[in-house]
Amino acid sequence: MFNKYASNVSCGTGNNFILEFNEKRTIVARTFFKPEVTGKYNYRFFYQNSVNTTFAQGEIAYVNKSGGNWVINYARVGIGSEFGCHDAPGQTVTVTFNGSVSKAVAPDEAFWTDEVEIDVPEGKYLVWEWEITGDGLPCTPDSQIPAYIDFGEGFVKYNSCPMPNLIGCDKKIRKRIAFIGDSITQGCGTTFDEYDMWVGRIGNMLKDEYSVWNLGLGFSRGSDAEAMGSLMYKAKQNDVVVLTYGVNDLLSGKYGVGRGDTAGELLSRIETIVKELQGVGIEVILSTIPPFHYHESALREWRCVNMAIPALAKIYGCRVYDFEASLDASDKPLGNDYTRYGDHPNGEGGAAACEAFKKTFFDGKDWTL
Repeated sequence: MFNKYASNVSCGTGNNFILEFNEKRTIVARTFFKPEVTGKYNYRFFYQNSVNTTFAQGEIAYVNKSGGNWVINYARVGIGSEFGCHDAPGQTVTVTFNGSVSKAVAPDEAFWTDEVEIDVPEGKYLVWEWEITGDGLPCTPDSQIPAYIDFGEGFVKYNSCPMPNLIGCDKKIRKRIAFIGDSITQGCGTTFDEYDMWVGRIGNMLKDEYSVWNLGLGFSRGSDAEAMGSLMYKAKQNDVVVLTYGVNDLLSGKYGVGRGDTAGELLSRIETIVKELQGVGIEVILSTIPPFHYHESALREWRCVNMAIPALAKIYGCRVYDFEASLDASDKPLGNDYTRYGDHPNGEGGAAACEAFKKTFFDGKDWTL
């Protein structure tokens, strides 16, 4: 399926949290997506009923936590002119699952919808809506996508909203590129619904030739990918993976350990991920770790890792994207005196990082990706 239906939305849509009621409840969830490429295409939607990465210290959601047992009563997609609590999708199309309008979903199940054809005009939203009965719904609370839930008394804005993890369409592309990382990759800190995070800007820049799947999630660590669970499954469905881990590894560390990684531990995790992805034929691009407000000990480890990444890339034949240099405001290499665009870069930071990506992988005639 992934070979035919590629990501057409470059905002993060993964699961680093879980909506739990401690009882069976019925909700209707509605989300508003901006497709990279508009027009008439065939779509399928993909979802994993598990938590991809650890949130905070894992008190509520942690890597590979299973979703609950629940039932999709119906799903539909439509066209939206604008988003809002009461903006029902127009021109709706019923979405089915193996020919049925409903589906029982088991813990850890990964599934696709059936194919639907939908024509999204330029400047409009693709609106997804589904009614769910049950408990334990993996989602993200950090979404930059307009999201609403009706708990039985009308729709209200609600960030922790279950949504498809991949909005896949059959547009013709050269390669599928995934960006796996933390909240800086997901886009926290950028303008809501503007897709001006660096990955979103890259998706818009590449939209006519490539697909971009934003697998960034708040608090995510390399150790989450190293766990070889639901996140790595997603990463392996691509042709190129840009690896942008490091901040939360150094500050929070592996789930359950209770301390940040050392430089050696983080480099070992990166090496494990690279070998796993290259083992299934995926090109891995290593990025330097962006600046952040690190405490002194983490700052030393951060410098060590960033100085080691080019050598690690040479060992494994990876190209390097100097993410750090595009955001650091210091006048000296790896200074980290302060970040130019904030710890979570704003839209200006997204533009700067996108431009650095272009300079690295565009030779003036064509993309080298």
